[in-house]
Amino acid sequence: MNITLKQIRAFVTVAQAGSFTAAANRLHLTQSAVSVLISELEQQFGLRLFDRTTRLVQLNDAGRDFFPAAEKMLMDLSNAISGSKDLVAKKRGRVTIAATPLMASILLPPAIARYTALYPGISVILQDTAAEQIQPKVRDGEVDFGIETFAKSWRELVAEPLIVDTLVLACPSGHPLAAKASVSWRALAGYPFISLTRDNSVGQLIRSCLAEAGVEVQSAYEVSYLSTVVGMVGAGLGIAVLPSSASPLTRLYDIAVRKLVKPAIRREMSLLTRQGRTLSPAAESLKAFLKSYVKEIA
Repeated sequence: MNITLKQIRAFVTVAQAGSFTAAANRLHLTQSAVSVLISELEQQFGLRLFDRTTRLVQLNDAGRDFFPAAEKMLMDLSNAISGSKDLVAKKRGRVTIAATPLMASILLPPAIARYTALYPGISVILQDTAAEQIQPKVRDGEVDFGIETFAKSWRELVAEPLIVDTLVLACPSGHPLAAKASVSWRALAGYPFISLTRDNSVGQLIRSCLAEAGVEVQSAYEVSYLSTVVGMVGAGLGIAVLPSSASPLTRLYDIAVRKLVKPAIRREMSLLTRQGRTLSPAAESLKAFLKSYVKEIA
C-alpha cells in the first residue's frame, strides 16, 4: 500500500467540505485533480470511501471509519512541523551542560540567567561535576557540551576556546607578599601553603608549575575544592595558588590576589562537543551565546 499525504489531505478536505469543488478551492487544486487523488486513495483501499450524487458527496461507512485516523494523521504532522519550527526559532528546547564546580558557580549562573531571559522556552540543565568526568559525559552523549581544559588524547571531542585565565597568588591582605604587585613562584617557598589534592586538575597543574620552577612549598593543608582553599586563606591559615577565574570567591574574605610570574601560567578553558554530533538549535544558540558573553565580561 502506497498512500500519500496529498491523498490523505484531499480525503479529509472533501469530507469536511462535502463537495469536490469546495475541496478543490481550499486545496488550490482543480476539481479533476482532487477527484484523481480520491480515486487513487480508494484504489489503495480497494473500496469506495464516499457516496456520490449529482449534488452531494458524503462519507460512506468505510469513509467514516477511516476519517478520524486520517484527520489525526494530518493533525499530528501539523503539530510536528510546528514543534520543529519552534525548535529552530528557539521558542523551546532543552540544553544540558557539564562544568566544573568553579565554572558552575561563578561564570555560568549569570550567563544562564541572561540567556533564559532572552529564550524563556529553553530549559538549561547545569551539571556541576568533577573535571575528570566532563569529557566522558560529552563523549557518551550525556550532555550537549562541557566546559573544561581539553585533553588532546580525546579524539572523539572537539574543543573551541572559551576563556583564558591565569594562575594567581591568593594570600591574606596583611601578608608580606600582598605588598608586591606581582610575585614569582620562588617567593612562595617558606610560607604555609594550602594545596589541592592530586586528583584535582588544578592541583595537578599547580604541582607541575612548582616542580618546573624548582620550588618546594610548605604544605600546611590539602583539600579537594577551590572554595575550601579560599576559605582557609581567608582565615589566615596559609597562602594558595588559584586560577584567576576563582578571584570572585576571594571577595568574600580579606584576601589579596596578585599576579604570579616567572613564569606566568595561562590556562585555556574550552567548550567541548562530541565530534560528528549535530547540536540542537537550542544547544547551538547557547554555545554561541556563551562565547559572546565571555567576550563581553572580559
